[in-house]
Amino acid sequence: MGLFLETVLIQGCGQEEAKTIIKAIEDRYSCSDEEAAYDITNLAADQCQYREYADGVSILINEDCIGYEELAEAISSDFSKVVMLLYIYDGDFWAYALFDNGELVDKFNPQPDYFEEVSEEVLEASKGNADIVAKYFHVDKAGIEKYLVRWEDDLGDMEETAYDDDEFGFGDWQMADFMRKLGYPYEFEEA
Repeated sequence: MGLFLETVLIQGCGQEEAKTIIKAIEDRYSCSDEEAAYDITNLAADQCQYREYADGVSILINEDCIGYEELAEAISSDFSKVVMLLYIYDGDFWAYALFDNGELVDKFNPQPDYFEEVSEEVLEASKGNADIVAKYFHVDKAGIEKYLVRWEDDLGDMEETAYDDDEFGFGDWQMADFMRKLGYPYEFEEA
């Protein structure tokens, strides 16, 4: 089994506020209550790692948590925040979902057909939009758009990088280069 990793970026948020938010989401939704608004499993705020940056906070979610998009949507909706979930799935690919006040505004997955064949609508909805990300994170579109490509065949295992200053090629850890370009470098300790 490969690496499963979830990271959440919360804009306009300090580290202490982020800890309070994650604890509130844990208390509200990470339970066995089948009537909970969001399906979030095993979130443990005190086991997450937090890093504060100029524009917000990056949170490495505890390894037992299964939340993905519902986790980001809950944070964004309940606390009126811009939230980006970035994740690595089974060491095979990375992806993101961007929410603003609980609304999904952009989504990227280089392998949307990883589990099964999908419709053209799903392929289109999973392309990611560099214009939207650039607007929300105040970065140059040209500095991030090369990450947002569909991985055909073996592209997800290539050592070639999207940009000359990248550390990682097209693969799961390319997520760290993308995060760095957004102003949230991946600086977490291994759990």
